[in-house]
Amino acid sequence: MQKSYMKTPVGNLEIMADEIGIREINFTNNFINLDTKNTHIKKCIKELNEYFSGNLREFSVNLHIVATQFQRSVYEALLCIKYGKTATYGDIAKMINLPKSYRAVGNANSKNKIPIIIPCHRIVSQNSIGGYSGGIEIKKFLLDLESKFN
Repeated sequence: MQKSYMKTPVGNLEIMADEIGIREINFTNNFINLDTKNTHIKKCIKELNEYFSGNLREFSVNLHIVATQFQRSVYEALLCIKYGKTATYGDIAKMINLPKSYRAVGNANSKNKIPIIIPCHRIVSQNSIGGYSGGIEIKKFLLDLESKFN
């Protein structure tokens, strides 16, 4: 597995990939200037820069999702939520044909190892913005960014 770092408007991101695709994106305080030869990481950095500048609505970088079958079904549903839109945990539960599993959907959402690209920031609870692995301020920033450029 290879990794690289990038600076973004929401702070530093650590991007990890193997020969199949992106495995993880982590919010971090660290920044190491690494010259990666991994084509997936290079494409990911390019696409994230385009996303943050408002010029990319849908990512095309290859992903290597390591998850349970249930988590994978949740992540596939998350990928269907369009740029600038939001859905509730209940909406996702219905999308995967398990309408009473909204708590399990929230749990799977919290385990997403590829935030931003698998857009877990677009999931809100019925009465609030909900949680986010990068923190509520980053979630608000991402939702505002998408609203601004949508």
